[in-house]
Amino acid sequence: VVVVVVVVVVMAEALSAEILSDCLSDTCAQTHDLAGFRLEWLPDLMAKICATPIPAKDFVAIKFIVGAGKKLRSKYNEENLKVMTDNLRKLEFVEDRGASACKECQKTYKYQHDTDKDLKYLHVFPAVAIIEEEEKVEKNDVIDDETGRKTTPEMLCAKASVEEFEELVEYNVPSFSQKRALLKRLKAYKGIIDQCDEKLSKMESLTEEEQEMYDIVSEIENKINLVERQLEEMIREGRLTAGEQSVMVEELTGKLNELDVAKAKAEEERKEKRKEQIVKLEGTVKEKIDALKSKRPIVYTIEHAEELAELKAQVRKLKALENKSGLRTAAEVGRLAKLPGLIDRIEQIETEDKGWFEDECATLLFGEKNEPAEKEKNKATTNPPRGGGGGSGWISKAAGNNRKKVSSGSNAGVKKASNPFDLLGDE
Repeated sequence: VVVVVVVVVVMAEALSAEILSDCLSDTCAQTHDLAGFRLEWLPDLMAKICATPIPAKDFVAIKFIVGAGKKLRSKYNEENLKVMTDNLRKLEFVEDRGASACKECQKTYKYQHDTDKDLKYLHVFPAVAIIEEEEKVEKNDVIDDETGRKTTPEMLCAKASVEEFEELVEYNVPSFSQKRALLKRLKAYKGIIDQCDEKLSKMESLTEEEQEMYDIVSEIENKINLVERQLEEMIREGRLTAGEQSVMVEELTGKLNELDVAKAKAEEERKEKRKEQIVKLEGTVKEKIDALKSKRPIVYTIEHAEELAELKAQVRKLKALENKSGLRTAAEVGRLAKLPGLIDRIEQIETEDKGWFEDECATLLFGEKNEPAEKEKNKATTNPPRGGGGGSGWISKAAGNNRKKVSSGSNAGVKKASNPFDLLGDE
């Protein structure tokens, strides 16, 4: 008796272990042949895989071959189906002939006779405890402290309190173009919130996505105002690169052209008050353009720039040696052995955290976008994602002799001046 019990436990344990292991793989469908599987082993098997929810990456369909036609009938016990379904019903499973591997069909089963293969199947859809795979966190990924999961910089800012937002901006959005990139995203969130407010005012229901956004976004108007004040201060103090100045002048010049058209239309329609407003706006825009042009641009430089230039020169020489035909001397082999380490150091310098949106703003900040050292390894040109940090990857200096470190504070108390960003629209 002891031997029989042990065999039952071992056989049921072996197959159930295989099934549970398969459930943790990326395949949600699996097939198990019960040929030669003894009837007394089935209750224990059903209990092990169906009594409690199965840990799995997705909803599971387990297909058992429980019988067959005349040619293979002798391999299967004729009572397999009855014993299995009886045990499933005891575990509160129900029959569903249209069941599939989905949330709604958990704890169901269905019978199938495949006449082409002349095989009989029992499909079992157990309850599942979905396992969420841990996200791979890279060095510069933005992490939400509340959830511990990766998020976007703009979502992190939208959820934060104003005090937390000020700190995030100070440490992660140091440059003018990076602040503008954040401002554009915050205005997009404000547009969504405004649409939600409009729907609610009409007694309309929000979608699940809208409700989630509406619940987590906090004080978006105040955050937009704070960033705009910081941008105004940077213009007044001349804390823009040549690229940033050029973009601002170009956009404001475009606004002047639009105002000129509007003024002509006001004159045609003899709307004197409208014309006066436009002329006043033109004066404001021209003042902004003159102010921008009068300031000496700052220059951002990568930290360790001299080391980086020397490393790249060494890599170019070693690449040329590597591509040279013919046999190499022992000294040349020794020099080439240093190549991977040099490339790794270049990549480390180039991928140092420079704050959020640095990839998007690189041309305006540095003139030319730096290609990552990874290109030397596999000819790829993709940049690694940027995340939160102290903006330590680069420093800034004035274009002339007056060098100074550029810091970014909240300046929440600065008196609001005429706002050039309203003149530029949402961009």
